[in-house]
Parts: sequence; structure tokens; C-alpha cells
Amino acid sequence: MSFPQPLPSPPRLAPLMLALALALGCDAAAQAQEAAAAADTSAPLQLTPSLDLLPHLPAQAQAFEPLFVIADKITGQNNVYVHATGDVQLRKHSVVIKTDRLRYYFVENEAVANGHVRVLRDGNLFTGPALRMQLDTYRGQMPDADYYFRVTQGHGHADNIDFLGRDHLQADNATYTTCTASPVDWFVQATHLDLNLADNTGVARDARVVFKGATILPLPYASFPLSDARKSGWLPPTLGVDSRNGVDLAVPYYWNIAPNYDATLTPRVILRRGFMGSVAARWLQPNYSGRSQFDLLPSDSSDNGNSRWAGYVQQNGGLGPGLSYALNYQRVSDDNWWQDFGSVNPVIGSNRTLPQQASLTYGLPLGYLQLSVNRWQTLQNATAPIAVPYNQQPQLYTHLQSANYSGLSWQFDSALTRFTNPTAISGDRLYLNPQISYPLVRPGGFITPRLSFNFTRYVTDTPMPGGATTVDRAVPTFSLDSGLVFERRTSLFGHALTQTLEPRLYYVYTPYRNQQNLPNFDSADLDLNLSTIYTDNVFSGNDRIADANNLTGGVTSRLLDPQTGVELGRLTLAQRVLFSPQRVTLGGGPIPAGLNDTFALASANLGAHWSADAALQYNMRLKQTQQIAAGARWSPGPYKTLSTSYLYQSAASGQIPLRYINTAWQWQLSRRWYSVGQANYSIQDKRFNDGLLGFEYDGGCWVGRIVVQRNSLTQATAYTRILFQLELVGFSRLGNNPLSALKQNIPGYQILKQSNAPPSRFSNYE
Repeated sequence: MSFPQPLPSPPRLAPLMLALALALGCDAAAQAQEAAAAADTSAPLQLTPSLDLLPHLPAQAQAFEPLFVIADKITGQNNVYVHATGDVQLRKHSVVIKTDRLRYYFVENEAVANGHVRVLRDGNLFTGPALRMQLDTYRGQMPDADYYFRVTQGHGHADNIDFLGRDHLQADNATYTTCTASPVDWFVQATHLDLNLADNTGVARDARVVFKGATILPLPYASFPLSDARKSGWLPPTLGVDSRNGVDLAVPYYWNIAPNYDATLTPRVILRRGFMGSVAARWLQPNYSGRSQFDLLPSDSSDNGNSRWAGYVQQNGGLGPGLSYALNYQRVSDDNWWQDFGSVNPVIGSNRTLPQQASLTYGLPLGYLQLSVNRWQTLQNATAPIAVPYNQQPQLYTHLQSANYSGLSWQFDSALTRFTNPTAISGDRLYLNPQISYPLVRPGGFITPRLSFNFTRYVTDTPMPGGATTVDRAVPTFSLDSGLVFERRTSLFGHALTQTLEPRLYYVYTPYRNQQNLPNFDSADLDLNLSTIYTDNVFSGNDRIADANNLTGGVTSRLLDPQTGVELGRLTLAQRVLFSPQRVTLGGGPIPAGLNDTFALASANLGAHWSADAALQYNMRLKQTQQIAAGARWSPGPYKTLSTSYLYQSAASGQIPLRYINTAWQWQLSRRWYSVGQANYSIQDKRFNDGLLGFEYDGGCWVGRIVVQRNSLTQATAYTRILFQLELVGFSRLGNNPLSALKQNIPGYQILKQSNAPPSRFSNYE
């Protein structure tokens, strides 16, 4: 069992003057963290702190650092002072001071500079009219200072900077922004800023975020980390609006418990429902890791004051050599949670079948042994009911296989399972499946004969349709898989290509066993695709083993780039022939002998900008198209992508009839404006199901996004929400994050102003 990655690190207020600290030697990122729900910027937990690779000399070596002074004119008194004028440069280790006039005092080890002072360190630049600094302690002052920071590409101004040491400084009336145009669209201003690199902490007092001349976020007091490390503190609030809940305001607090533990506490006010509290935590240890979240609405004013909640716990780890475990437990208070709060919990979301699973796995030299429990909470809706899956409580599963990939090979699978279902028959099932094969694989082809034996025993709590409570089923299966591979050189539109021709024959024989009265715990019809058309059983699960005397013949031709091996095109055609009727089905009568399923697949990558694919399932016996899936994507340039897909599924064989078109796009309309959208249109219902429409604006140093999203809950109900965000590049993202919705619904979506790795500390070297 695998789980998603841990929750992302929470956003933190970007240090207004972070790169001031960088100029003293900290090579840390100043990009602020995003909102807690923004899963696209993840900083994982760590067992130990990262290595601190600072460009500092050892303390014992600093006393011997050489000092160089270059100027048009140098005068002074030996071992007392040096006075330099005209294009002056003072260099010591990674610090460079450039000025019109400079006096250096030997005894105090102090530099006093006046006139066009420039101080550079690790690519960061400070400029001002004057500077006084002790070069052994790095204590000093620079009044009326401007600064530029390499990591964030940001800049600002301070009335005064006090350098309090190599790892500590203070700034008064300081500003910070990444805007380069004039006038500046946004900036952060703080009356007092204290940066202490020794404990990686910054404190801003009486600060505010100003956008287009208006204060949009007052910060009376803010504490923040000076690198990409996590730090406890309040995060930027998020504000959302949707048609079911109205205004939703959340103000999360991040608690950095330890490098391998953290938590996010989120109080939120939902206008139409009341107060909700959420606690999300994650943890990491050498032998285990996990995460959890719990949401509580003590009194829902839209649901007669009922208490509502949701929660999950996910953890996996090891218990010893070869022994591991996994836990995934999700549960909500009521059937309507998925409709009302689908965006609150990122793991539970709008899912209607919630797993409650635990497993214990022991690795063997040639396989593994697993004991598991799988339960489900099914959230029903009277207007759109769904099937209730079987619980498996417990299941003991064994998988063993030989280490041979050619020659005589064997495999053994077994499962002893207890199945329960409140709406259907319950019971126990023992499944044994030994297999033996002899793969013969050569560069030009392969042939694999395989013999398998399926044994199943059922013991049910109540009588099966035939009246028995205990039934055995034994079914042997023989299959023969074979294929050839031919290649030739060819060309198309003047381009040299390699074309393959890959014929394949797959024969399977399984005798008939009457399974009409057996329970069906986990079997269903397999969707026909490139892999399932070459299979010995047309059903998933182990409760139905189809009788077969079938031959599937197919051929695939591929076009390959001879230089890179990239597949430029593919065409596959396969046909299944039944030599005798198939009597085991999941509904309806037997399937007559003769031509049956036809499968066709075509795909093409037409250069760097075009791609297309299509698949067809046709039933020759019924003379009916059962499924068509086709799609195309056009990406002519950055931030320009358009994709469309079509799906048709007939009502044959008990399938749900479907016929819809899905279109999605991201398109640059002008130098600054971008359109984003997705629409899912049901042709048979003649209505739009799900979709979103929005716009993005690139302001240079900021990005604005607004998206309206509609999600169908049932055929008769839907909800609409508005997602908006203001991204101050290099600082933070404010608002209800729409990026996850855009990435999920628009293939190839690109984030505007995507942050890159910080430049080298030598990138602004002088």
C-alpha cells in the first residue's frame, strides 16, 4: 500500500530583508511559502538538519585573512591608517567595498567609506552614501541604504542598517519588493527588522504589505525563518466563496514541532455553517512515517445544528527485518460530507468510498506474505446511489515466484479472505493459483506456454442460490503466447524512421465450470485495452473464471526515431476469436462462438507540438461499437496548450452509457493576459457536467488569478466556487489557491512565474 507524499510545508511570511542576512553569509532561499493547501511547493520533513554549506572561513583562519586596498591614490601612516581616494576597492575574503574615499584603521581593523559606497557579498549588493564597519567583527552602520538580493532578485531601501556581527543585523524603516518597473506595484514595509542567522530567525515589527498603493495585509508582528527551513507562526489567510457554503475564511497556524514533526492548526469560519477547526500533522522516523488530519464542525447551522467531522490517518513503516506495515484509515460523520466539504480535506476530498485499510507484509526470498484488512465507508445519496463494495476482514495473501525470467518458471498465489457486505451474502473464500511456464525469449520474438490451476472454496454465512453453504471450484487453464518483431528503415516526409512490424498470437483454453450459483465478491468485466485483450480471463478478481477456447491475433506497427528511439507513431489491431461459446458471464446468456471483440489503437506524436491518440472497441458478433476514446493535444509554445477528448461507451454488457466531450486549455491572449478553462459536456444529457473558466494576469512582479469552477454532485445538483489568488512573486501567494484545480483539469498547465533554483552566489560578482 502506498500513500501520497507528506503534507507540504506551510507558507511563511517572506523575510522582508532576507538577503540582507545572505550578504553576511547565509546562502538560503528567500522565496516565501505558499498557503497550506498549495501542494505544489513541498518541503519534506527531515530526520536531521541539512548540511550548512556557508561560505565562511573557519574562525581560526579569519584572523589571517589578507586585506587588499586598490585606489588611484593611497596615503597613510604605517600600521596606523590607510587613506585611499579615487576608484577605491577594499577586498577581504568574500567582501568587496567600493567607494570614492576610504580610510582604514589598523588597530581598530575598521573601514570608514564615504561617497558612492558599494558593499558586495556573495552576489548581494548594498549601496549608500557612507559606511563604517569593523572588519573583524563585522559590526557597523550604513545609513540611507539601498540593497539588491541575489537569491530573490528583490531590492529595497532602509533608513539605516546596523550590522551587529557576521550573522546579525537590524534595519530601520525597511522596504522590500521584487518589482523592477516604476512605479513599484507592491512592496513590504517594516518599521523595524531584526535578522539573526545564528538561530535562523527574523522578526519584523509594524510591517505591512502594500499593493497598488493600498495596504492589503497588516503585520503588526511577524516572525519568520531566514532560509527554506520551517518555522512556527501564523500563515497568510485564505478566503473562498462557493454556492453551498458561502464565504469560507481560514487562518492557519503552523507549528514546527521538530525537524521530523510538524502540525498545522486551521480555525475557519464558514458563513452558512459556522466555525470549523482542522488539525493536520505529519511525522517522520527512521522506521516509520505518516500524516493525519481531523476536521470538526461542532454545530452546522445548515444541518439542524448537528456536529460533523472528518479525519484520516496514514502511516507506513518497518517492524523488523523483512517486516513492514501500512495503515490508511479515512472516515467522515455523514453521507453528505463529500458534497458540502469536498475541498476542506485534501485526502478525503469528494470521494464517496473511503478506505479503512491496514496491512502487515513479510518479505520472503522469492515473494511475500501479507495479512490485511480492507473496509469501506460508502457515502450514499438517494438520487445517485452507488454500489457498496465488499469488506475484506481479514485477508491472508501469499505471492511466490521463481527467479527465472526464461526457461522453466513458476508462480504461486493464494488468498484466504473473509468477505462481508451489509447488502449482500457474506462468507469466506480460499483461492489457490499455482502456475508453471517456459518462456523462450529471443531478440526477434518470443513464445511462452503456461499452465495454471485455479482452486476456490467458498463457505458462506447463508445458503448460496443453489442451497449450499460450502462449494469448491477447480479450473485449469492453458495458454500459449507468441510474437515476432521485424524492423526496417523507412522515411516519411523526408525524415528517416525505423518501422516495426510486431505480430502476436495468444491462445487460451479453460474448460467450463458452472459458476452461476457462486457469490461474486470481487469480479467484474475487464475494460478492453492493449493488455487485457491478451489475457486468460476476461474478468477481474477471482470469483469468475471464464471458460475459454479463444485465439487473439494482433499486429502492431510502430514508427521510431532511429537516433533517439522515441516512438513517433503506433498502430495496433487485434481480434479475438471464440472457437466455442463462452458460457460463464456476469449477466445475460452465453456468448456465441465466432468473431468477438475487435480492438484498435492509434497514436501519433507529430513533432514537438502535436499529439493524438484513439482507441476503438468493436463487437463483431453484435455488429456494434462498444467504446470509442479519442484525444488530441496542441502545444505550440509556452503557456499555450489546447486538448480535447471524446468518449463513447454503449449500454451493452451492463455498462453505463456515456457520450461526452472534454476540452481544456491554457492560452496566452496578450503579453500579460492568459485564459484557462475546462469543460465537460454530456452529449446524451445535453448539458455541461464539470468545468472551470478563469483568467490569469502577469503583472511582472505579481500574478493575479481568478477561476470559477463548477462540479456536478449528481445529475440534479452541482456547486460552484470562486477561486482567486494574488501572487506577489518572491514573497507569498494570498487567497484561495486555484493552482491545484488548474493542474488537475488542464493537461500541460504551466504555472506563471514558476520559481527556479536560486542563482549561484558568484552570479553578481564584481
